[in-house]
Amino acid sequence: MDYKIVVLDIGKTNKKIVVFSKDLKILSRESTRLGDKLVKGVLCDRIYDLNRWVLGRLKAISGKHRVKVISATTYGATIACIGKDGDLAFPVVSYMHEPGEKTRKKFYSALGSAQDLYVRTATPLFEKLLSVGMQLFWLKEKRRPDFNRVKNILFLPQYEGYVLTGKKAVELTSVGCHTYLYDFCRRSWSETAKKLGATGKFPARFSKSWDDLGRISPQISRATGLAPDCAVSVGIHDSNASLLPYLLAKKGRFILVSTGTWGIHMFSGSSFYLSPEDMKKDTLYYLDVFGRPVRAARTAMGMEHDHYSGLIEKKFGFDPRSIKPDAGLIKEIISENKCFIIPTVIKGTGQFQDSKPGITDRRFFYRDARTAYTVLNISLALQSYFAIKQAFGREESKSIPVYVEGGFRNNGIYLNALSALFTGQPVVATEIQEATALGAAICGKCAAEGISPRDIDPRLIKISEKPVSKLGTDPEVIRQYIISFERHCLI
Repeated sequence: MDYKIVVLDIGKTNKKIVVFSKDLKILSRESTRLGDKLVKGVLCDRIYDLNRWVLGRLKAISGKHRVKVISATTYGATIACIGKDGDLAFPVVSYMHEPGEKTRKKFYSALGSAQDLYVRTATPLFEKLLSVGMQLFWLKEKRRPDFNRVKNILFLPQYEGYVLTGKKAVELTSVGCHTYLYDFCRRSWSETAKKLGATGKFPARFSKSWDDLGRISPQISRATGLAPDCAVSVGIHDSNASLLPYLLAKKGRFILVSTGTWGIHMFSGSSFYLSPEDMKKDTLYYLDVFGRPVRAARTAMGMEHDHYSGLIEKKFGFDPRSIKPDAGLIKEIISENKCFIIPTVIKGTGQFQDSKPGITDRRFFYRDARTAYTVLNISLALQSYFAIKQAFGREESKSIPVYVEGGFRNNGIYLNALSALFTGQPVVATEIQEATALGAAICGKCAAEGISPRDIDPRLIKISEKPVSKLGTDPEVIRQYIISFERHCLI
């Protein structure tokens, strides 16, 4: 019997609802934007506004489609604290809220050094409240009366499921996402989670992201017009949702470079190992939907790109983003081996966290807009090169493909440079329509049909691929260029 899957794809600002067929084809999509707001001095997500929008759109969708299942995917580092009355004990706090240096110091004094916690929980020294463990500690310190009213804690994907069903769950893709709450060595709750009193507030067992959470509540059925037997899947963290189609469609190990504001360089098939040195290289782990570790390294590539593109536009009077790749110019810049953009505009991020950002040869860089923009994107490719090497860690990387998705898949200069740097590995620009929503739709389909993602026919997953050709540059010239960039970054 035909049915439809509704995906709630909740980004930090952009919120989307995507309707899929049972064969994972997109039928419709709509979106809205909701930023944070201050509530009594605390930066919070506009969760009630979000829920009102979701219910309104579900009502409209129910008049057009037979919806069998709803599946939610959201950003991480966000929790909902439920009181004894079943409602929020206090608003959902934004991970962009600043807890203050005093709170940070007390956290590490009480729970262990940042380095000791990192090598077990794979949680780097993130700013603000980007780790849920830090958020819980801050809540206990600064909002103790409110925290004492908390009966249950849910990650945001599961909170959306709770709103729809009244049922609670916890799953690994959210717990394993730089939270301080998951011990990758023991593959269970961390000592930090226990000391914070968090383990007793989450559901007792881990569910799978594609498990059937339950049917929508009678109130939701009446409010939306959805059938009472409409199911809701447990939900999934957004980075893992976008990774899932690749895990199912690709054989063997690969690197997925998810590009946007941040570049997340993920290595599927990694084992878990971390050293104190890794903490200085913006390295972390995720857990995929099957509970396997995914080693990853970050760069602030989108922010770097926008910052220097703005400088180029100011200098030459036009937006350089329209500049197309020039293979001869890329080869010249690499052969000259003197002009780089040194990271990073966001201190403490990327593979060279103590480097002094800037341009090494401003005269060469600013000789014309094409040169400047090409140098910029080659330097971003160099950052990705080192991040990918960091993601590989001690694993053998020979011939493992590198897939590039997101905004930079359309950046020909970046792609050509990255392909040149990886002389022995294929670099492929890929595109999946609504990749994150598709990952959630796969989970919804599994919940509706009582199957595992591994049972999904990979032919249903449409990935557009464009292999990036090699430039034919001498490998020794490439090697010397990489060495020079690294040397400049370490000065």
